[in-house]
Amino acid sequence: MQITPIKQDSLGEQVARELRHLIATRRVAGGTPVVEEALANQFGVSRGPVRDALRILAAEGLVTVRGRRAEIRGLTGTDIDELFSLRHMLESTALGLAMDRDPETLLAGLEAALRRMEAAVTTGGAEAFAQADLRFHSSFYLAAGHSRLTAIWAQYRPSIEMVLRSSRETYQDLAPSIGSHYTLADLIRAGDPGPALYELTEHLDNARRRVRTFYEAEVAAPAS
Repeated sequence: MQITPIKQDSLGEQVARELRHLIATRRVAGGTPVVEEALANQFGVSRGPVRDALRILAAEGLVTVRGRRAEIRGLTGTDIDELFSLRHMLESTALGLAMDRDPETLLAGLEAALRRMEAAVTTGGAEAFAQADLRFHSSFYLAAGHSRLTAIWAQYRPSIEMVLRSSRETYQDLAPSIGSHYTLADLIRAGDPGPALYELTEHLDNARRRVRTFYEAEVAAPAS
């Protein structure tokens, strides 16, 4: 049997990433009709990658397709709540497994992510902080070594990453967030899963409220 390697970061995935960002920052509003030819011209690609991108975004609930017609669905506060509920379910499972299976790999990943956060806070780099934030939480999955769990996280990570990055475009005060990450890392280092999982719940709920508040005030507000 001839095995064809999976193509990573295809043109379709690149277009999906760009569209996802435009949707999150309200540069493309919900209800906007999707015209494949116009998008292909805009991104300088053929219509094939555009169709691939729309399939990706439809699976994430950001595009609705009815027959030959498609339109941007956009994000709502309810979407953000649902994403964070899903995130909590996945992360709490991964963290519990990681603390039991490979605490050394887990702690090494957390320390590397915290160093990146410190650098991002020092330089005021919101984009770099968002990447370090996700690297911190992705350490749970790496140490858990659970392929199905990691696959589900990979499917939903782009949408979660989207709302985090869009909320931090003008979000300047990163110090409270890094403090929460240090608290969580200390509890994980102590090796007792109960307090660590409780802190993770508080951590993600605070993040959800912050993201939703920002989104509803700055992103979902009517354009002036």
